[in-house]
Amino acid sequence: MRTLVIALVALTLAGCSGETAPTGWIPRTAAVSGIITVSAAVPAFGTAPVAALVPRTASRTASLPRLPVLSVGMHLTRGPRPAFTPHDLIATFRHTVLGAPPVGTAALAAPAGVRAFGTAIRSRLAAMALQGAAVAGVSPTILTARIRVADTTQLDAVAAALRQDAAIAAVTRNRLIWLDETARSLNGMDGAAAAAAQTTSNDPLYPYQSWHYGLIDLPRAWSLTTGSASVLVAVVDDGIRFDHPAIAANLTADGYDFVSLVDSLILCTRDTVSNAGDGNGYDPDPTIPASYTLSSTGTCFIPVNFGHGLHVAGTIGAVGNDGIGVTGVNWTVRIRPVRAFGVGGFGNEYDEAQGILYAAGLPADNGAGGTVQASSGARIINMSFGGPDSGTTEHNAIKSAASAGALLVAAAGNAGSSDPEYPAAYPEVLAVAAVGPDGSPTPYSSFGSFVGIRAPGGNLGLGDLTDLVVSTAWDFTRKAPAYAYAEGTSMAAPHVSGVAALLLAQNPALTAAALRSRLTSYAVGPANRYGAGLVNAYNSLTQSHGPPARRYARLYSAATGATVQTVLAQAGGEFSFSDVEDGSYFLYGGTDESGDQQVGSPGRLWGAFGDPAVPSAFTVLGAGPHRVSFSIGLPIQLEPSHTIAGATPLAIGGYTQGAIIDTATIDVYRVTIPAAATYTFETSGWGAACGFALEDATAIGLFDAGSSFITSAGFIDRTHLNFCSRLTRSLSPGTYYVAVAGSFGGGVFGGRYRLQARLGP
Repeated sequence: MRTLVIALVALTLAGCSGETAPTGWIPRTAAVSGIITVSAAVPAFGTAPVAALVPRTASRTASLPRLPVLSVGMHLTRGPRPAFTPHDLIATFRHTVLGAPPVGTAALAAPAGVRAFGTAIRSRLAAMALQGAAVAGVSPTILTARIRVADTTQLDAVAAALRQDAAIAAVTRNRLIWLDETARSLNGMDGAAAAAAQTTSNDPLYPYQSWHYGLIDLPRAWSLTTGSASVLVAVVDDGIRFDHPAIAANLTADGYDFVSLVDSLILCTRDTVSNAGDGNGYDPDPTIPASYTLSSTGTCFIPVNFGHGLHVAGTIGAVGNDGIGVTGVNWTVRIRPVRAFGVGGFGNEYDEAQGILYAAGLPADNGAGGTVQASSGARIINMSFGGPDSGTTEHNAIKSAASAGALLVAAAGNAGSSDPEYPAAYPEVLAVAAVGPDGSPTPYSSFGSFVGIRAPGGNLGLGDLTDLVVSTAWDFTRKAPAYAYAEGTSMAAPHVSGVAALLLAQNPALTAAALRSRLTSYAVGPANRYGAGLVNAYNSLTQSHGPPARRYARLYSAATGATVQTVLAQAGGEFSFSDVEDGSYFLYGGTDESGDQQVGSPGRLWGAFGDPAVPSAFTVLGAGPHRVSFSIGLPIQLEPSHTIAGATPLAIGGYTQGAIIDTATIDVYRVTIPAAATYTFETSGWGAACGFALEDATAIGLFDAGSSFITSAGFIDRTHLNFCSRLTRSLSPGTYYVAVAGSFGGGVFGGRYRLQARLGP
């Protein structure tokens, strides 16, 4: 530790006669002032393995509950797969020839328009007397018809005949569209405060979700709103389970199934099932009956236990704070499940378009020669699917839904490239890229000018399964509710949809354009090819860039560790201490939130004069003036100390943050206790619960000034998945050492933790 003498008093000593110089005129107190600035330094860590000073905890595998396996190693991969349905053509009609309003106008979707233009389309097709072809559906809202050709060798001939009609603008194949191909169902598990306050859910599996919800500032946002049953969000996906207890109460009864019966899957057992999976086509029941994925060869399908749409819906709105399973971004919301993708994880463009129309409250083909329409339109539509090709039918449905007032949110895609994915790349859609627990874009996430924002999607490459997104799932084998890890932009999109729903719960008058602006304007930057920034729920709700914070300066005695003074700095960071006695001091600075005057709390700005890792003492000797200016940020351990001999200082009333590089490496801190009292040393995660994602599961050891072991503390509450540590003890004045050990360490960032030292329990 260095000592800086910032004021020296020159004295004229007595001569050889031995007389002492008069010293009564020297002031005994002084003023100390300066400026606290805020830095944006990024922590970096060194490593120096040493022998453990505290009892070791178990490995991560033993420390965390072992989750029942649903589908180990299952990876939904693109592989070889068909691009189109084998028998379908889609004809899009010109509105001018039919005398109809343009697609996207309210008049086209009105009952009279639906009847008139639906009849006009069928009449024109009937007059063509197409050989070997039949009208399989008409969607008057987007002036589109599906024509089924029995003999696939006649597709080109039928298409050519259709193009002869001046009323038909385009004839295309019916594209197959696939759900998020990099989603993983690797493991499953059975089944009002101040503005800156934090609220968390009591759902037992919330610690698994803490990284992806903490990353978008949900605990602060939940202190403002946890959602509203007046907000309707539609999820267009592969269906839902109404019997899943973690989400059932937030599901509406007006969902719909738009999966055609005609497509079939060849199973690896050589059996065949329909993609619809429920024995019928369009119907009012969007329940997902089963789930399959392509095998590694891409030639047949194997059963899986997951439920893509159920996982997505759970992120948006699994019931919160009910003590069951997981929680959603919204604890309370209405979710309309719209099934447009079958048990094989794919659907076709025509069915998808009907699902989007229905979600928006617009008339959709009912599969029986008429139309079906929901009683109201969803304000937000989540679309966690896509592919590299655009389509007129899909885009017309998107434009119609946008014109109806819906905010359309879509997964940006998992190609890991700048190639546009659709529907995400349509201008009416807010495309969502994915980040991992470190806040950085994932390797698989698509990027580019079409991406609007980013959100947590998971990144298995950072360490283990807890780096993925956890939500609701279904065990089809046991016919029981489950919970699963998954990664992909499919998982990122519902975080954004969920935050948009929170905004509507707070202000139902927000338009789709206003929602989009709120989300992107208050995202946490930087803006880059992965969008405007990382969605932030609290910022979006408060239209701010974080809670209001004030800077404080705190003076500690270097001799005793006692707090001498704490003063509030001015708006520009200027501070001043008065009546400071001669002596040696440490100077710290920190911020509070929303005027709560709590300085030195984990996660808030905190720093000291001097080296970021080792504060510098300064000496007050005389009246001064004494100017000490410094910067604060998040505490930085540039070179973590791993031995008592080189222990890093930690002030009572403050905190530090570090990372356990490996399980043979510990971090050691020196604490000066100023007075006999009860003191507490407690760990927490940087952004998630201890033991999950990048955070370590910790143990704390306490040693006296002579390096003798006093006591240790392990997990606070393993039963409730609290793998942080808290050590509380009555201590006498003097020097002590606090050591932090991790259960696993390693990985890209090591095992992260924060350590707070405070007076009292």
